[in-house]
Amino acid sequence: MNRKKTILHRLALLSPFLLCLCATGGVEKAELTSTDRKYVGTIRNGTVWKDTNDNEIWCNGGHMIREDNTFYWVGYETKPRMGFRNIKLYSSTNLADWEFENNILRREDPFSILGWAGRPGLLHNRATKKYVVIIEADSRQWERHKVGFACCDTINGDYQFVRYVYPEGQRSTGDQSVYQEGEDGYLVCTLDKLINGKRYLNQSLAIFKLTSDFLNIEKKIYEGFDNVNGNPSIYPRHHTGREASHIFKMKGVYYWLSSGLEGWKSTQTKYATAHDLSGPWSNLRVLPTNPLSQDSFNTQHDFVIPVIGNQATTYVYVGDRYSQHHGKGIGRNVFLPLVWEDGEPTLKWYKTWRIDTATGRY
Repeated sequence: MNRKKTILHRLALLSPFLLCLCATGGVEKAELTSTDRKYVGTIRNGTVWKDTNDNEIWCNGGHMIREDNTFYWVGYETKPRMGFRNIKLYSSTNLADWEFENNILRREDPFSILGWAGRPGLLHNRATKKYVVIIEADSRQWERHKVGFACCDTINGDYQFVRYVYPEGQRSTGDQSVYQEGEDGYLVCTLDKLINGKRYLNQSLAIFKLTSDFLNIEKKIYEGFDNVNGNPSIYPRHHTGREASHIFKMKGVYYWLSSGLEGWKSTQTKYATAHDLSGPWSNLRVLPTNPLSQDSFNTQHDFVIPVIGNQATTYVYVGDRYSQHHGKGIGRNVFLPLVWEDGEPTLKWYKTWRIDTATGRY
């Protein structure tokens, strides 16, 4: 009897620990056991990230694709008061250890005319066997942003200029991103409007289908989420306009995330859903956070990358923290899991977390 009581007493002492372990997902997180450890990464938010050569990573406002179990992350160098300098490419197998690949676009001819080049999107056209980078391009040679196209035979090579275009007539763009589904490519952007000869910035969100080679715009398939201020605003900051938008798909549903118009500041993220890219799209809803955050944990939404593994899929939210511009917080990039709670996507905060890109679990 004494032995039995001793065992029961020890179990009672252990039970709170076991309960806590299960509630926090400790058991699941302990199962990150890829046969190859190069696919397991530890992501540390709230720090300045460095590449495998110990150089600071400069990669904001970009995009990411996965090729042969390697993630390729493209973004622009956003040092204060520098304008356009480089579009950079990094690679990683675990989303934590990043190797610098190349400055795939530089401020050299024919790109030297650009005072600003940002929001690069990276696509792989399997029909032409070309990699395509699409950028937001600004120059004194034209009014407001055009869409720039460049391509390369290899993902990490020097991309060659193709063209600059307005997406529709003389309408210019704000922030932009890309989306690819099978052999089809799309430009997702904030769109300006021309009213009585005046250019009104960041007035709506739009989706344009690209030509089959991804090197030009074919047609607009959706425009909506108009900025409504009673009277149109030349620049609707702090109003209802949207920017920094990106689309991903889960279980047949498209999710369109976007930020508020706050310049370099961090903002609340909102999202809409649809079963077809051409709509109808739902009304915008605030993206929930856990715990509660009014500014997406001091980030501006950039994009979401699905990490598809052999056991599960984790959707990773990539946010920009422009601390070099607004001086708040530490670090310039934040990666967080996007989880589903109460039937809707929820941004979950972790200062440090691990992901297994082979299994898809975190």
